[in-house]
Amino acid sequence: MSDSRVVFVDECPDGLVEAVERRGFTTETCADLDAVVEGLDAVDGVVFCGDVDTELVSRVRNRIGVIPVFFLARDGPQGSAKSAHGNGAIVIDYPKTEKAVAAVAARIERAIEFSRWASSERDSDSLYRTVVEQSHDAIFIAQDGDFRFWNRRLTELTGRSDDELAETALLDVIHPDDREKVRRISETRRRGGDAPVSYEVRLVDADGDVRECAANVKDIEYHGSYGVLVSMRDVTEQRATEAQFRGLVELARDLVTLVGTDGRIKYQSPSITDVLGFEPGELVGRRVSDLIHPDDWERVEAVFERALRTGADGTDPVRYRHRNAEGSWTWLESIGSNQADTSVGGFVVTSRNVTEQRSYEQRLKRYETIVESIGQGAYVVDDEGVVQFINEAALSRTTIPMSAFVGRHISALRDAGYLAADQYERARAALDAILDGESDRERFEIELSLPAMNYVVEFTVSPILGDDGAVEGAVGISTDVTARKRYEQRLNALHASTRRLTGATSREEVAEIVREAATEVLDYGISGVLLYDESRDALVPAAFTDEAWEVFGDVPPIPRGTGLTWEVFERGEHNLYRDVESNPKRFIVDAGVTEELIVPIPGHGVFFVASLDEGSLADQRIALAKVLAANTRAVLDRVEREQLLRRRERELASQNEQLESFASVVSHDLKNPLNAAMGYLELARERYDGDELDRVSDAHERMAGIVEDVLALARNGQTVEEAERLSLGAVAEEAWTTAASDAPEATLTVEGDVAVDAHRGRLRQLLENLFSNAIRHGGDDVTVGVGPLADRDGFYVEDDGPGIPPDDRPRIFEAGYTTSSEGTGFGLSVVMSVVNAHGWSVWFVESDAGGARFEITTESDR
Repeated sequence: MSDSRVVFVDECPDGLVEAVERRGFTTETCADLDAVVEGLDAVDGVVFCGDVDTELVSRVRNRIGVIPVFFLARDGPQGSAKSAHGNGAIVIDYPKTEKAVAAVAARIERAIEFSRWASSERDSDSLYRTVVEQSHDAIFIAQDGDFRFWNRRLTELTGRSDDELAETALLDVIHPDDREKVRRISETRRRGGDAPVSYEVRLVDADGDVRECAANVKDIEYHGSYGVLVSMRDVTEQRATEAQFRGLVELARDLVTLVGTDGRIKYQSPSITDVLGFEPGELVGRRVSDLIHPDDWERVEAVFERALRTGADGTDPVRYRHRNAEGSWTWLESIGSNQADTSVGGFVVTSRNVTEQRSYEQRLKRYETIVESIGQGAYVVDDEGVVQFINEAALSRTTIPMSAFVGRHISALRDAGYLAADQYERARAALDAILDGESDRERFEIELSLPAMNYVVEFTVSPILGDDGAVEGAVGISTDVTARKRYEQRLNALHASTRRLTGATSREEVAEIVREAATEVLDYGISGVLLYDESRDALVPAAFTDEAWEVFGDVPPIPRGTGLTWEVFERGEHNLYRDVESNPKRFIVDAGVTEELIVPIPGHGVFFVASLDEGSLADQRIALAKVLAANTRAVLDRVEREQLLRRRERELASQNEQLESFASVVSHDLKNPLNAAMGYLELARERYDGDELDRVSDAHERMAGIVEDVLALARNGQTVEEAERLSLGAVAEEAWTTAASDAPEATLTVEGDVAVDAHRGRLRQLLENLFSNAIRHGGDDVTVGVGPLADRDGFYVEDDGPGIPPDDRPRIFEAGYTTSSEGTGFGLSVVMSVVNAHGWSVWFVESDAGGARFEITTESDR
């Protein structure tokens, strides 16, 4: 470098001039400053030994242009470094040792070489001042693995002084795990291969701290040899922030999509599986226009084109149909954030499925960041449990400022009284499981005690992992589930009240249970039940809450057609009345009620809830009130049926007693005298045997038949308490043996057996009477058939006799009615009594042969 000249002004440290000359420079020492300035025509650098003189630097620059101007500061460079650096000077510690002298000489050489190279590449004034002196990036030139030139930012980034960097190889500041990558890239570039010009690399500073950096590399010729110009930017904090936000995006329930400016999908969050059914990454590379319904695409496209055209940060919410994994359409509501001019290079689109509830969903609030667009509380804590981030949605229920939490441990919530001790322990246990690496997802509920009211919040927490897989913190998403939990509690209370209702046995007990449920289920203090009283033709208060009695006072029975309650009861539809005090139909005046919900209990009465405050009835409790009223109706129907059944049972018991008493009277008071008369008749025959006695005997037998039929009618009319499963065919054979004993030519045909639940004796009596009736009217050669009914549960008995004339059919089951001189008229009455005693039914029709056919259905009506 014999053509390079360095001028030293004033006395310089021992050995410095010689050290510079050994590096190939021509040197000159001068004590006259003016002479120095005037003789700078061929000077490449000037070294001043003393304090910084910015005016002198300006004179040098004005004389020859931008060349390195060095000041060897005896008191160190700190005091004057800022002003000197801003004016283009280079301030160096005054060297006091031989090693320091050598380092200064090396520093002078590097600065002069870089200045000469920069001058040949571009305007040296702009380059040197802007790129080197003012750059926030670390800039250096490396050659053969050593630093040849560097700016002050590199010393700050590596934590090493100029002297230390002069003695440090490039790979020594690279993280051990990245050295092989840097070495491989460097060798590929030197051979002219395809190597990246930008990549990320980690540096290790003098304290051992790791810094993540983004490097940009350019091949250059430096002093006739190959070298690289490298600029490095510290992105450590940026990467940490990206990790936090990436965790929030991955945890979000909404679908987050990155759409490039070319309209193709670049990224979609894992929630795409829940929202559209696709696997993560399945749609990456696809055009958005191919996935949106053709009828919606023009509208969606206009929204995003407008944002690109105007440069707006985001878009308004837009709803459209998106194809799902099944090939059908899913309605989405999306909002986009315009990041086309940032490193994202497109739109960040947040979408949620609104297919079923799109008409009820609130429009999404516009957010400038992905985290704010998810519409849920979002939190980030470090590995010590200190809150690093909390979004506005998390604080929407309170006026507490964000600063009250950020930078503080989560225990601040407990200390401030927002979390009870047990709630804090639950949250802390879940967070510890995440931070200790014991779990990759925790979901839990806690109750927050805020000034307005208590809230139940559901948290989902996942870890934030570093590049080495270690847990560096946690990210959480919260959802307010207060309404859901309260609704669940009300449903449980409703179920409990329903169970109590099922055990009620009276209208009064039912009304009292409903009154209690009004408080437990609906949380309405003013409520009650009015039941219809048929004897008064009025709605009568059955059960009111204490608050209802206080508001309404002593409520009299409400007559038909009076007030709002009768309006609902008669119409059979519930109604929510607003501004009750001004309603002319109100029954009670000046009660102070502003709203009243009245729900009918059809056929029984009404159930009502009321409020003194406007708007308090307009929530989901109205639906619960309707369910409670419906349950009340079902229970009252049951109670009414059971009361009717008990009344009927009492009536049947009384009837059975009367029949038993009647049978006893018939048996004792009629049968005994008849037996005596028949005995005296036999005595009379011993003395006289005329035709008159035969007529008396016939009369006795007819009277005996009537007595037996009446006894059978009374006894068979008693309700059957115990039945057994019987074979109809077998009982029919037994009955036929008795009924056809005097008609050997008559025929019984059993066409199919039927299993019947009946009293054996009474079923046999029924069949005997029907068989006897068929033989009596059809003759000794009649054919009788028995078999099951084809379309109903039951059986038939039919014959091929002459049948029953149409005019006589309406009276055939009347006691004492007969069309035969030989009959008593009680046969079919006994049949009817047996049928009624079993709860069956009997019909008479004409048989196919023109005879009589009796059809008995065995479906009990009891």
